[in-house]
Amino acid sequence: MATHLEEAVDCAAWEGIRLEEGTMKDVHAGDEGPFAEIDPKLTVFALANGLDLTKADGHRRLEWFSDGFERAIRIDAVGEGRYGVAVFRWKSGSDELGDPAPVREAVDATGVVGVLDEAVEAANGL
Repeated sequence: MATHLEEAVDCAAWEGIRLEEGTMKDVHAGDEGPFAEIDPKLTVFALANGLDLTKADGHRRLEWFSDGFERAIRIDAVGEGRYGVAVFRWKSGSDELGDPAPVREAVDATGVVGVLDEAVEAANGL
């Protein structure tokens, strides 16, 4: 009998995720770079909360649509193992992001994961 985690990983919407030793792993996450430690956790958070995860050099972005606006959490690499977390809101269809609202200026990998729920609330409050 498959576990809930195994059933979730089998879902086509979770392409690129594999079950490894009882945890989900992002097969697209690299083993190098400033996001290697948090990419798998960001992927799981995005999937669990219905968010889109965009990976770019120097930052990651979790995005969603709510109340007529696009919203995002941007996570920037700001130093060795340190990340800045900010939230944005912009009109759907616009190429211009709103002004960032900082959530945390420099947190470690554990701090990033711990602040994601707070960041979602902050972005939804913009």
